[in-house]
Parts: sequence; C-alpha cells; structure tokens
Amino acid sequence: MKYKALSLCVLLAGCAESPDNSNQLPVQVNTVNFSIENATKANYTSKYHGDELIKNVNHYAKWLTQDLFANIDFPNNSDVFVVTNFALLDSDLNKTNHFGRQMTEAMIHEVHRTGFSVIDLKASGFIRMTETGDVFYQSKDYLELSPAADASHIITGTLTKHQGGYLINAQVVLLENKALVSSAQIFVPYKVVEAVMLEENDQVVKENNMNGNTNNATNANKAKPVINKSGLSLKAYSQ
Repeated sequence: MKYKALSLCVLLAGCAESPDNSNQLPVQVNTVNFSIENATKANYTSKYHGDELIKNVNHYAKWLTQDLFANIDFPNNSDVFVVTNFALLDSDLNKTNHFGRQMTEAMIHEVHRTGFSVIDLKASGFIRMTETGDVFYQSKDYLELSPAADASHIITGTLTKHQGGYLINAQVVLLENKALVSSAQIFVPYKVVEAVMLEENDQVVKENNMNGNTNNATNANKAKPVINKSGLSLKAYSQ
C-alpha cells in the first residue's frame, strides 16, 4: 500500500511539471544571414551611413564658446561680435578648411545663443536666385559685401594639426586697442574632424567632374540687378 501511494505521488508530480502546449501558438524562428556583402547589396555604401558620432563639431563649439565667455569678467550685452574663420597655423594664416568653416558657423550660433549680438560678414544685403530657383542671401564675393562692420569684438583663432585630431586656439580681441580679452583651447578628435571633411572631399570631386578641372568664371557671368519689389536688392545669376 505504501509503494502504491509513493507511485501515485511521483505520477502526479510528473504531470504537474509537464507543460500543456495545447493552448500555445507555434513559434517560428527566422534566421537572417547578415554580412558585409549583403549590406553592400542593400545600398549601404554612402559615407553618411557610418557609425553615429556621440559628439559632433557643434558640441566642441559650445564648450569652446563657454570657456571664452567664462574668462570675461564683466560681459556687456551691448557688445557686438564678429566671428572669423579659424586659420590653419601651418599656413600664412589666410587659409582654412571645411572643418574650420563649420566651427565658425557653430561659434556664430553659440555666441548669439549666449545673448550677444553677432554680425554675419557673409550677408550680401540682397537676395540671389539661381536658375533652378534656389534663393540665397550670403555670398563669398568680397565685392558684394559691406566694406565695414560695426563691431566691438573679434573672435578669431587657429587650427593646429595634432596627432589624433585638431587643437583649436581661440581668442576674443577688443577692436579698439587689439587687447586680448579672453582665450580658450580645445582638442577635437580626428573622428569628428573627418566626419566634416568628408563633405568637402565629396564636393571637390563633384565640382571637378562638373567643371572639368577648369574655371570658367568671368566678368560676363556676373549678376545683373533685376527689378526690386521687396525692399531688398534682388540679383539673378547663372551657375
């Protein structure tokens, strides 16, 4: 009798541990054989599909701007700033690259965001429209820009190629007497620099293919003013 009771307990325990699959839906597992070759076939060949950057050039521009203004003891909200391009230190201080230009644009944003007035030196004073209908207000032609800027301070600096990245030295200079008001430094890893420079390399290749490595810009292609109806000078030009 004792053995029968023991056998019954073992049987009941086995039934309790056995799962009831009658009410469960079948599970189908799909396996995908992913490889670099498959990714290439899926058109993942663009340089913009690289690893996402944790920090980009805008973050470094923000930190650099914060350091610059942290060194100014008595900032005046009436001060007007101009941000120039960061020049390559190993050049004649008259050259920069696409990374330096992007740092300038980011610094203009950050200085304005801090609460100061900023003059955009590339503002032409008139609207330009291309043959494709694109509309622009800025220009790189110095003949189309204002010869004077009513500013009180200049933010300038240099770029130094360093192992593993770029070293940026920035200064705030008082225009009245060229006195150094503030200075700051920051190191930008090359991965961040390269992410910006890829755009410049792509643009150079594109322009060379379009222009056949020749420069056909002449005075005959200069813009001619058209009728102005908006209060702003409007010019049209051909690309």
